[in-house]
Formats: sequence, C-alpha cells, structure tokens
Amino acid sequence: MLLVADIGNTNITLGVYDGSDLIESWSLSCDKNKTEDEYGINLLQLINFKFSAVNIDSAVISSVVPSLTEKFKLGIEKYFNIPVLMVTYKTKTGIILDVESPKEVGCDRIANACAAYNLYKPPVVVVDFGTATNFDVVMPGAGFIGGIIAPGLKISAESFSSFTNLLPKLKIEGIDSVIGKNTIKNMLSGVVMGHASMIDGMVARIEDELQTRVTTIATGGFSPVITEHMKRPFDHFNKNLTLEGLRLIYELNKSEVLAG
Repeated sequence: MLLVADIGNTNITLGVYDGSDLIESWSLSCDKNKTEDEYGINLLQLINFKFSAVNIDSAVISSVVPSLTEKFKLGIEKYFNIPVLMVTYKTKTGIILDVESPKEVGCDRIANACAAYNLYKPPVVVVDFGTATNFDVVMPGAGFIGGIIAPGLKISAESFSSFTNLLPKLKIEGIDSVIGKNTIKNMLSGVVMGHASMIDGMVARIEDELQTRVTTIATGGFSPVITEHMKRPFDHFNKNLTLEGLRLIYELNKSEVLAG
C-alpha cells in the first residue's frame, strides 16, 4: 500500500492507497514545531489504528512548507522503514510545466495538474481552495501552462479582525443573500459571494484568453460553500484531486523509488 501526504500551509492531508483505491484519508493540523520523531510516531499510531502499518511499502510527499519537508520525510523513513518520493519540479510527472520558471510551481499544483490531465479532458481549470485559492490551467498536449493565485477564504476572513478595530472574527459559512442585514452577514457576503464572483470572472477571463471553453474542477475544503453561489457551477468536485495526482506521479516513478 502507498502512503500519500500533501503538506500545506494550514493542513496536512494524508491518504492510503491500495492500488488505485483510496481506502482511508485524514487531515491534520500543520505544526512546524513538531520533530521528525513526533511526526513519525503520530503517523504510525494513526495508521496502526486503522490497519497495520507494515502493509505500507512506499510513500510520496508534496510540500509547500520547507521547514516541514525534510523532517516529515525523515519521520516516515525512520518509523516505517520505507522509501519516500519527494515531488519536485524535476520529478517525472507525464506533463510539461510550460511556465517561465518551473521550480517556482508548488508541488501541490503539480499534483493537481497531473491528476486533471489524466482524469479529465483538457483544457481544464482546477480551482484549489487552500490557504490561497489557486487556479491551475491544464491544456491538451502542453500540460500545466500557468494560472492564478488569489487570497484564500481563510486569509480574507482573518484580514477583517487583523486590520480593523471594530469588525469581529468571521466564521466562514453559507449565506442566502448578497445584501447583508447585519455586520456578520455583510462580511460573509463580501468573502463568500465575493469569492464566488471572483471565480466566475476569472474562469470567464481564462476562457477568453484561451479562446475555448474549459472544464472546471473544484478541490479543497471550502468549495461546497462557494459553488452554490456561482453563476456557473463547477463541472466536477474532487476533494482528493491532489492525493490522486500524487498517486499517479508515484506510479510513474515506482521502479526508481523501489530500486533506491
């Protein structure tokens, strides 16, 4: 079985695959203060709670948090005694990173692009609702050609209390009206409805620039809150898109990983 891990700025998403089947997944808080031993032991306990960790024979990791990358990898190697593939812009993925500086592309975006290219029919736009909201544009033949990075819902919500004296902290949730009748609903409309409008507008601009219609895919925790307010709902919702991409990348590199 394969352990996959996507280390983001806020959460670490984990999954275990048996072949192409995702049989379990978890979401953990990202803690930069934990040691490699703490991560290794925590992972071991988590997996042993569900099934025996001895059945895990490999791992693949994407990370956008440099301070966690190496110790997370070392924790897995130490406590699972298995080879670990770290995804970078140099990793064989089956797609082209057709951008000015491939090394600047986040590993999570590479995994998303790989999954979108293989699981859906390009041209595809992946909208990933994380700490930032990323738009990844994937074209037939070319692969990943770039995209958009916008402030995420959480960043937008937290900015109210960080930069104003009178506005309260905001919990992101659904809203049923654009015009808010109180301060909280005013703020929610700005964040939720504003985000939905931004996505509608950006997708339309992408299609204008490409001069073709695209397939839209949503992934990430807040996408259900947003999509119901969009004029053009997403064509697909795949909460495990990044994990699927990591699995596909591992399969392309499996022989080299196991050979050491």
